[in-house]
Amino acid sequence: MNKRFILGALLLSVSIMQLSCSVPHMFWPQKDIQPHEFHEPSLGKKVLVASRSSEFKDAVVERIKAAFKDEPVYLKFIGLEPLEKEDGAKYSAVVLINTCMSWDMDRNVKAFLKRHKEQSHIIVLTTSGDGGWVPKMNGQSFDAISSASQKDKVDVVADEIITKIRLLLQGETK
Repeated sequence: MNKRFILGALLLSVSIMQLSCSVPHMFWPQKDIQPHEFHEPSLGKKVLVASRSSEFKDAVVERIKAAFKDEPVYLKFIGLEPLEKEDGAKYSAVVLINTCMSWDMDRNVKAFLKRHKEQSHIIVLTTSGDGGWVPKMNGQSFDAISSASQKDKVDVVADEIITKIRLLLQGETK
């Protein structure tokens, strides 16, 4: 009888811990950026940027947009909610911008990465309180960047992402 109680308490504890990691995402959902596109989708080089909206994230997205607006690159900007409908293989580079909550990245980003395990053209920016949290790679080959959401870090973070996108676009043969 004692063993059953201990096993039941252990299972209940594990269930509560797992649920507690997803609860903040449900209680404090974040707003997505407004979808928009630049240039023609028929262009050979394509970049997808999926992001939540915040002052910091919006500023990073604007810097990415400004860096490529005059180049022959199709740019598609969406929120993280519609990310489930996107095929990452259609893009030369994919940038996913999300927030670490309860020691985990956004569930939409996790689902996208799970579907695109073999693709190394994905850049994931995760903002966290101190800027030091980086997602576990679990054998995947995406490029992880972490930052605190501080206005004075926008240029540094955006420049790092832009450089990585440019390297991925240079590697394209389309």
